[in-house]
Amino acid sequence: MPDTVPPSANPVIPCMFCGQPEHVEIFEVWGHEWMFETCCEGLHEQLAIEMAEDPEWAKRFLRTLDLEVLCGCKLRRVADDGACGVILDWALEIREIDRDCAKRFIVQHHAHCRVPVTWRFHTGIYNGRTLLGAALVGNPVAPALNGRGILEVNRLCIRRDTAAALRWNAASMLYGWCAREAARRGWRKIITYTRADEPGTSLRAAGWKMESRVRGRGWHSARRARSNTNSWIDKIRWARDLVPTASASRAPLPARSDDRSIPSGELLELSTARWMG
Repeated sequence: MPDTVPPSANPVIPCMFCGQPEHVEIFEVWGHEWMFETCCEGLHEQLAIEMAEDPEWAKRFLRTLDLEVLCGCKLRRVADDGACGVILDWALEIREIDRDCAKRFIVQHHAHCRVPVTWRFHTGIYNGRTLLGAALVGNPVAPALNGRGILEVNRLCIRRDTAAALRWNAASMLYGWCAREAARRGWRKIITYTRADEPGTSLRAAGWKMESRVRGRGWHSARRARSNTNSWIDKIRWARDLVPTASASRAPLPARSDDRSIPSGELLELSTARWMG
């Protein structure tokens, strides 16, 4: 037998900075930030620079270090945190949240609307273990639209106190989920409102179409005190037609005998819609 030991299938690679065996491993992960450990400061600095310059390479590199196995989440990308650093952007996932959690989230993070009194169903969207957004779906606030097989996204809220990269595509995913869930439950149309000064990019990306412009108006009266916050701003109504699925838990409501397309000018007078987020 030969008295020499065959070379290892995974030979030790010397570090180009310190000459010792090259060593890199994940040391700690908290939320969207992480720390890795290397054999020397030179290699650590070089890897940090390369990750910042090539996020796609950084994602593949972190996967080779079993980052996803360690954290139990799928990595979407390594992203710029907006402050000269990089963060872990986990794959977005829509998950169920309880009613109290949805209320607290809207109270804390919605820019200009309160929690609605009631709604039919809701959901949340997570980036890793971070609750990033919530959507609440209920009956249309405008009486003229009730009884026509229509639901409304009463609130959709995405956190603004996180890095912009983490929020990418979150609103569109929620709008898409709301439409699919409404169809699954047997509804034939879903609507929502944005302020007239908002672009509606997330809605367009989710397949919604601009339907009409609704004039802002106050809602307070002597008989019923109501908040006028955000009411005087003109709104855009967006809509998406649905095809109820075979597994719908309820039959779609029939159209009313007077159901018709309302001209946008007439809609300004008939619609009592108010901004619901």
